[in-house]
Amino acid sequence: MIPNTTFCAFILSFISIFLLKPFFKKPSKTKTSLHLPPSPPALPIIGHLHYLGPSLYKSLTKLSTKYGPLLYLKLGVSRCLVVSSASVANEIFKTHDLAFAERPSFPFSDKLPYGSSGFFVAPYGDQWRFIKKLCMTELLSAKQVEKSRVARHEELVRFLLKVLESAKKKQTLDMSVEIMKLTNNSTFRLAMSMRSLDEPHEAERIRKLVKESNEVGAKACLGDMFGPLSKLAFWLYGQRAIDVTLKYDEILERFLKQHEEISNERENEDLMDLLLKAYRDDKSEFKINRIHLKAFLLDLFLAGVGTSAEVGREGDNVKVNMQVGPGITKPMAKPLICLPIVHFNPFTSSI
Repeated sequence: MIPNTTFCAFILSFISIFLLKPFFKKPSKTKTSLHLPPSPPALPIIGHLHYLGPSLYKSLTKLSTKYGPLLYLKLGVSRCLVVSSASVANEIFKTHDLAFAERPSFPFSDKLPYGSSGFFVAPYGDQWRFIKKLCMTELLSAKQVEKSRVARHEELVRFLLKVLESAKKKQTLDMSVEIMKLTNNSTFRLAMSMRSLDEPHEAERIRKLVKESNEVGAKACLGDMFGPLSKLAFWLYGQRAIDVTLKYDEILERFLKQHEEISNERENEDLMDLLLKAYRDDKSEFKINRIHLKAFLLDLFLAGVGTSAEVGREGDNVKVNMQVGPGITKPMAKPLICLPIVHFNPFTSSI
């Protein structure tokens, strides 16, 4: 075990190097001035992080109201633009989409099992363009989403029947677990024509796994904001990130093998069938491998499940009695105030 004094000395030395680095930096010969959007006053090291509160959208709305629809923020060493105008967003995503297509690399992604194989973290290039084209034309097309309407309706009916059954029995119900099951089963039926969380322990395992991955990802990204501290973040949380990815890999590999065993017994193609077809196509413009398959499924999984896993976070200690359930929502409601609106009558020339 490292003594406390040694650990503190290591941290202080690391931070000192970070603080003194600008003084030893050689001035660049060519200095280009960037015409950046308006920006609030920043603090050393942290930049504009102190402006961001627990409700991120409220903090950004407050800043945009004061500084305009296009706002420049510096979060540690990371620079970003905040766009709160529909016309500006349209210009960025359509007119100048190639200029904004590149994205920063995810912290220590090269050391993780999937690396940059996922669509979310892949750099702009052949792989990213191929997966995007596949999503737009096949995987997430309107036709494919329409095919999943029956499955989504069935899962929603199961969820509502479960809530109704608990209400009749006057039992408490863990809504976070049920919403997790609803989202997971809908996602997996869309992707692989199978339900994933029929067992309660499996739902809880997935929920804990998503929660852990969110925590590790947040800490890793926070370390990445402070430049040299990204190495310290990997030293502290890198192994946890690898372990979480391997746990996901075990689940995804199991579902993938189950899907391959029954793929010939179905008539309708699901998302996994389309991915496997691209995987087996030797003439494809970009050759995807099994890692790409599982990385894409992980992106889909986290996007569909990650938000529902957070439902119970704020209300983990709240129990809802189904008999008096409305009582917990009434304080959140605000009465509507109806005000008379004066109209102009052109025929009487009066108001």
